[in-house]
Amino acid sequence: MHYPSRLYVIGFLLGSLFWASPALAFISHWDPKEAFFIRQFSYLFWALAMLFFFYELKQVKLQQHRGFRLLAGASVFFALWNFDCFIGQFIALYLDTAVTSGGTKSFPSDLKMAEVSHWVYYFIKMDHLLLVPAFFLFYRGIKAFVQDPEVGKR
Repeated sequence: MHYPSRLYVIGFLLGSLFWASPALAFISHWDPKEAFFIRQFSYLFWALAMLFFFYELKQVKLQQHRGFRLLAGASVFFALWNFDCFIGQFIALYLDTAVTSGGTKSFPSDLKMAEVSHWVYYFIKMDHLLLVPAFFLFYRGIKAFVQDPEVGKR
C-alpha cells in the first residue's frame, strides 16, 4: 500500500470515529406479506435439498469419516431451521397484529403474552438456536476435510 493510500484509510477511520451517526443494533424484519410465496418456496426447497443431502450421505454410507458425519448433522439442522422459518412466516401472517405494545417500534416496552399463538411466535422467532449449530457443524465438517484431504478422493 502506498503512503497516500494509508493516509486515506486512516483519515476515513478517524473521520467515522469522530463524526459517527447513531446506529441501533436492531434489524427489523420485513412485512410478512412481502414476497411471501417466494420466501416460502425457498424455505421448502432448501429444507428438501438438505434432507436429500442427508439421505444420500446415509445411502452411500459415507458416515465412516468424521467430516461426512458433521455435514450430515449440519444438513439436519439446516432443514429444521428452514421448516422453522416456513412455519414462522405463516404464524406472522396469521397474527397480522403487533405482538408488542407500548414504547416505540424499535424498542417495545412489553410483549403481548395473552394468547398461545404469541408464545408459539416467540418460540419460532428463536430460529438462531437451530441456525448456529447448523453453521458450527458445517464449519467443523469442512475443517475435517481440510485436515484430511484424501477422504473425498477415490
